[in-house]
Amino acid sequence: MTADMDQHLTGRDGPVAREPDFATVSTELMSVITALWHDIDRNGGEAAAMFFSPDATLRFSNAEFQGRTQIEEVYANRMARGPRVSRHVVTNLHLLEVEPRRVHAISVLLLFGEDGEAPRPTTSPAMVGDVLDEFEFAEGRWLIKSRWIRNLFIGPATELAVPQE
Repeated sequence: MTADMDQHLTGRDGPVAREPDFATVSTELMSVITALWHDIDRNGGEAAAMFFSPDATLRFSNAEFQGRTQIEEVYANRMARGPRVSRHVVTNLHLLEVEPRRVHAISVLLLFGEDGEAPRPTTSPAMVGDVLDEFEFAEGRWLIKSRWIRNLFIGPATELAVPQE
């Protein structure tokens, strides 16, 4: 690296923040979201707290939980799965605000199946909701700082193809 390039990247008073690459950030955040729901669906939420920052907030169903310990209890006790859910699927992730170390995003959450049933090739969604997430880049990776799951409702009787793993 040349001295000019090094100076450009680090600046005079410290590192210069680079503009975020939307495609890369979107892919990274979708990986975080997908891994979280996979842990909840397949492992009972045992590792769910590791996807959140230490001071994270989780809100849904008129309840609010603060910090990794409470969030871990929520997911481990299946409170976030609901009584009719055997599979979570996330779709339509949109980045609303993107900063170098903080991102606000919204996604659609589809919850499939009856509790305890394996997902079928086609089924009606049990519930549909919006998930508003605030992510922060900390501990060398993207973590969920704030999550609000809202507008859960029973989906229409339309059959949808269930994405296979």
